[in-house]
Amino acid sequence: MKFFLLIIMFEKHCQICGIEVKKDTASKRFGKYFCNKEHAEQHVAKKQEEERLMEEERRKNPPRGGCC
Repeated sequence: MKFFLLIIMFEKHCQICGIEVKKDTASKRFGKYFCNKEHAEQHVAKKQEEERLMEEERRKNPPRGGCC
């Protein structure tokens, strides 16, 4: 059982569709594997949107400083 779990842990899967990908042929961005470049670009666009939203939230609610 432990051996089976180790095998699953080291398999690579596309972060968008979840299919198993081969490490040598997969696209890799931000340390994640993708089955094709289109899915890698979708992930990049999603990350950029998340960063934009976080920056917008930081501008609306700037840190107050101090311990609380």
